[in-house]
Amino acid sequence: MKSVYRLTHWAGLAAALIAGHVAADPACNKTPVPAQSTQAFGRDMIVNGVPTSIVGVQYAGTIDDVSKAFRAYWTREDVPAKGRTSASGVLLSALDGHCLYVLSLPPQPEGCCTRGLLSVIRLDSSPSIHRIADATVPLPEDSRVLSDIESRDPGQTGRTWLLEMPGDARWNARRYRDTLAAQGWRSLGRQPDYQSSRASSTQGTAFAMQLGRESVDVSFSDRDGKTIAVVNATRNR
Repeated sequence: MKSVYRLTHWAGLAAALIAGHVAADPACNKTPVPAQSTQAFGRDMIVNGVPTSIVGVQYAGTIDDVSKAFRAYWTREDVPAKGRTSASGVLLSALDGHCLYVLSLPPQPEGCCTRGLLSVIRLDSSPSIHRIADATVPLPEDSRVLSDIESRDPGQTGRTWLLEMPGDARWNARRYRDTLAAQGWRSLGRQPDYQSSRASSTQGTAFAMQLGRESVDVSFSDRDGKTIAVVNATRNR
């Protein structure tokens, strides 16, 4: 669940920089700062309705070195760029026509290198088409979508919703499981309940179900009198 929160956090920061939607440019392939190494988290994603790619990057030098190189590149390209510094690190962005580049650099350990996430967002005025459609997987009743991320990988598509709803986690989980079963989903087994490390009480519950090519892994947990749920749907080609 931590990876979902992390991607959602940075995608949310990026989305906050968008003043409006314009026509999409499918290229969006510039490299503001050459990386020593990269790790693809999702090269073909839809994050809250926006086509996005997110890549882990590692650079030589300090955050200040990388920040200066990022800004210098966009100055040469005559593209406006800006930055924000907070306790969470440095967030750099540049809007190049139809492509928004966002480089997030959290605080770094001493004496190594600089690691971060590079998000490239293709802004589009038309709705994105999900491979796992909204109607394919019914979401829990009374839930509010906090984030919605679809990732397309070779041979498999995944879509993950982070949800909030009123009520107890175990009750919401049981109601959602019954809803899916009534629509023909079959159980793949109940997962172990989440236990608090400081108490013996149950903190949440999880289960998995399948219908045709689609399967879902679901987890429900209590937080501040509400339920937080993660619904992860996958489709194998």
